[in-house]
Amino acid sequence: MLKRRAVLAGASGWTIVAASAVRAQSWPSQQVKIVVPYPAGGATDTAGRVVAEKMSQQLGQQVIVENRGGGNTIIGMEVVAKAKPDGHTLLLGTTTLATNAALGLKQPFEPLKDFQPVSMIADIPDLIAINKDVPARNYAEFAEWVNKQPQRVRYSCSGVGNQPHLWAELFRTRNKLNLEVVGYKGAADAIRDAMAGHVPAVVDVVLPSGNHVKAGRLTGLVVASAQRSPVCPDVPTVGELGMKDMEGAVYYGIVAPAGIPQPVLERLNALCLDVVRDAEVKKKFAELGFFTTGSSPQAYLDKLKAETARWTQVVKDNNIKIES
Repeated sequence: MLKRRAVLAGASGWTIVAASAVRAQSWPSQQVKIVVPYPAGGATDTAGRVVAEKMSQQLGQQVIVENRGGGNTIIGMEVVAKAKPDGHTLLLGTTTLATNAALGLKQPFEPLKDFQPVSMIADIPDLIAINKDVPARNYAEFAEWVNKQPQRVRYSCSGVGNQPHLWAELFRTRNKLNLEVVGYKGAADAIRDAMAGHVPAVVDVVLPSGNHVKAGRLTGLVVASAQRSPVCPDVPTVGELGMKDMEGAVYYGIVAPAGIPQPVLERLNALCLDVVRDAEVKKKFAELGFFTTGSSPQAYLDKLKAETARWTQVVKDNNIKIES
């Protein structure tokens, strides 16, 4: 009797393993959708389409992008959080997976519980640049000049509460800089006013601001990455200035609804890693100012947890509030 039970238990175990293998092999069984939580046409949309195109080629199955912008990305994220967890509906996750929670925005889901991170894809670092008439040609001179001014020196940013703004406030407090933010509705206006001298400095990601540095229209002070950006290669990194802990970037990754079967998750992760290793993908992302990354699901989850804690503290320390 015991022997028969052992045989049955063994058979049951093999059945589960076989079913998991079949599930992984049968994915995808239909069109795969990547929800981009921004309108069509921007850098995030372009990044999503680069990933979708390469996935389609590698899978032999159509992978499409669906733009669901609005609500500080909450609308698009909700679509994926409530989707069937079978690997056919994915999210191009952005930094808002961490910053929205840090800002205390009301969300109809819990980012760290209702999503399954698959893999990081790419990130684009932050950059501080200044108007050409500011009497400084490097960060040390700028810091000295700022702290000699009788009033706070203003810097422009593409929005209040977004990742570049939160990073700028972290940088400001860490270095005791006499700065204050002027929030704009987009990077173009923030950069334009810095070039025109309406504000002395701008904090943004390296594209498009880095192009203006490279062209000599702005002076780049520091880029918040581990290595110099090809967009503005003459600008030193935070590490070169002795501030390696100040690395900061807007990052993208592929995210699935929580509960996705482990074999499908593993196949998706392997697919993402193949995508970011592809030379053509690397080239396209580099043109957008991004470094390609790639990671395990656990490493991506750990990143989201760390970033949520980091920005929550920045929001608290600086009393940052935005309307939800």
